[in-house]
Amino acid sequence: MQDIINQLAAAIRGAAAQKRPLCIRGGGTKDFYGGPWRGDPLNATDYRGIVAYEPTELVITARAGTPLSDIEAALREKGQMLAFEPPHFGPGATLGGTVATGLSGPRRPYAGAVRDFVLGVRILD
Repeated sequence: MQDIINQLAAAIRGAAAQKRPLCIRGGGTKDFYGGPWRGDPLNATDYRGIVAYEPTELVITARAGTPLSDIEAALREKGQMLAFEPPHFGPGATLGGTVATGLSGPRRPYAGAVRDFVLGVRILD
């Protein structure tokens, strides 16, 4: 996993040095949302996986490129689910895309938005 982090960091540093914008992208299921793309695509799908899951604490730690289907499957095994209902718009939907777009689904008025359930993040800058 450190190799992937190093590759992403190198791409970000290179783009910053050349003053080129980047378009961070996962599964591409929300490409329709927002304005047109600007910048070179930076694929985040290789940065995936559930890092930790504590069902009794209701806490899951996962990487940005983790498919929502993987997260929902892990939760389902323990009789749990996400409090919000993120729309997938396709099989490639990722956790990072859900957080980035803030799309929380129809349960948002009652359960809260995705941002209400994010306890912390670690980012490459």
